[in-house]
Amino acid sequence: MSRFLPFCLLLAGLFGSPRSGRAQAMPLYIDLKAEKLDVPAGPWQVTRVLDLRADRSRLGPVRLGLDNHVVSANFAQPMAAELLQAIQTQAPARAEARPVLMRVFALALSEDVRASSEAAEAELIADFLEPLPDSMFRVLLPVGAATRRAGLEVTKHHATNLAQVLQEGLRQLAALPAAPPNAEVLTRADALAGRGGATSRRFPIQLAALPQRGFYRSLQEFQNNAPSEPKYPFAIEHIAHTGKRWAGTDEVQAFYLRTDARNPRVPVSRHDIWGLSDGREALIVHKSRFYKLLPTADGRNFTFIGPPLFDEQAATNMAVAAVAGGAIGAAIAGAAQGGGTMIPYELHLASGRVLPMPEAGHTDADGFQTVPDTARVYVYRRVESAKNRSATLSITGQKPLMLQAGQWTKLIWTDRRQELALCGQVAGEPKGCHQFVPDFSQPNYLECMVPEDGSAPTFRLVPVKEGQFELRRIQRLSKAGR
Repeated sequence: MSRFLPFCLLLAGLFGSPRSGRAQAMPLYIDLKAEKLDVPAGPWQVTRVLDLRADRSRLGPVRLGLDNHVVSANFAQPMAAELLQAIQTQAPARAEARPVLMRVFALALSEDVRASSEAAEAELIADFLEPLPDSMFRVLLPVGAATRRAGLEVTKHHATNLAQVLQEGLRQLAALPAAPPNAEVLTRADALAGRGGATSRRFPIQLAALPQRGFYRSLQEFQNNAPSEPKYPFAIEHIAHTGKRWAGTDEVQAFYLRTDARNPRVPVSRHDIWGLSDGREALIVHKSRFYKLLPTADGRNFTFIGPPLFDEQAATNMAVAAVAGGAIGAAIAGAAQGGGTMIPYELHLASGRVLPMPEAGHTDADGFQTVPDTARVYVYRRVESAKNRSATLSITGQKPLMLQAGQWTKLIWTDRRQELALCGQVAGEPKGCHQFVPDFSQPNYLECMVPEDGSAPTFRLVPVKEGQFELRRIQRLSKAGR
């Protein structure tokens, strides 16, 4: 997001809907070339990066412009190539450094939007594997890192945040003097498929029958089930509420228990702790409130029922309506709290990142989240293309088809982990191919260009607005018989 939210909401509401331009822009491309990786030389050197993210279609959504239209952010090149380039360019390696495979299970960014603030967030979950002479791999180190940076124009922080979590992972690797004793060893097939290592990592809090009683001052204390001692005795209280907002859950509060008869219960401050446990249940502090943590169905992370998401459109409508009454701030704050129901959140235990999970519960056999949706891909040739040069279009998992000048075809893609491959060829001439993971948040338009000089066809990803215009023009001219 690139503007201070309340001001944007008001202007957008006065001069036009903030959604009117949504999904009309190209993705925001991010690169790490200008970012500094401060990593000391160590005994290891990353020589290969493997992208094992559950969703390879994008790094995450970002908001751009005065109207805060949502676009996808991504690297201009495949993620594995981008990270390896940054590591080999900036992270020093000794001549005798041993090669390491870096497996990335999560590398993502997001923007946390609230009524009067916003923040850029990034996360990395990965592990490092040492290749062995017998084609096996030894797990050296699983890592998790997350960072958050607030400001008035947080979109500019995304590249820095991504570099920071990458740097944190590389620093942990550099500090590892040797392979740990009794390290897990994986077959080549398991290593390349993403099994073992970080995916099988379990923290003490996950292995304990009950959490230890005390205050968690940090994520690490929660991971290790090693809370700090509180200053005073305390108790947790659940307060039931009626109404749609609280359906299926209740409010949780924590109180110090004191001997002062006039003030026997004092609320526990939520500003200097990560969470707490009474020995039976564990709570996390999120947006200045306590919420009860429960293990996810796959046992990898924790989940909780938390506050509704900030509704930008409702805030805009209320702010504009309140201008005449002079209650802009109150309107925005009211919209931020909203009347929506509580929603599921997931705590990524390896990194500490908290994410709203509207689709929580949809996981595959490996525990990765799945979302039952599809990406739409439109491939077309402009009407101005050479009409005597028909191209054969080969598409992953589909029969070849002919694509002539002034024609288009629609493809459906449902795999967020695998690339869609398209190849174009004029009979007997060189073949040109393009591979990418489509964006699932908006239509994807690819122009197929067939040169007249006999060189290989090429494909160009175009903005949504341009692609829609070209398809309408093709349809219009086709109806007119031209």
